[in-house]
Amino acid sequence: MNPDAITLVVVADGRRARLLEQPRIDGPLHDRPEWLADVKEHHDHAAPSHITHSGDARDRAEKAFLTGLAKRLEGLAAKHHFDQVVLIAPPRALGHLREALSPGLLKKVVGSDPHERVDATIITLEAAVHAARYAHAA
Repeated sequence: MNPDAITLVVVADGRRARLLEQPRIDGPLHDRPEWLADVKEHHDHAAPSHITHSGDARDRAEKAFLTGLAKRLEGLAAKHHFDQVVLIAPPRALGHLREALSPGLLKKVVGSDPHERVDATIITLEAAVHAARYAHAA
């Protein structure tokens, strides 16, 4: 394991996202809101939150948001040459995001955390990244 690996941490929930950079394994996380400056958050006021079947408007909107996010990640990965990626999202959003990532970027995923953490503190996210990385290695 390269201790100087640069990691992109993707935190999403199907409507919003945060991107963070970790310049070395288990190093501090740095929020990078500028990487999402022109990505619009999805606001779903039409579908009740309890509707979860795959054909509904909420699911389609969530998939569209996460597909757009995946495209953004491809560009960022090419520009910043990340060595690793950690994904943090609720299970359904995590699945949609994995489906939307290219095979090349999927190979860089070194861990994931299936929880809602978009509003989490940096300290909570650092702990989640650490746990996801080492759960994947085990």
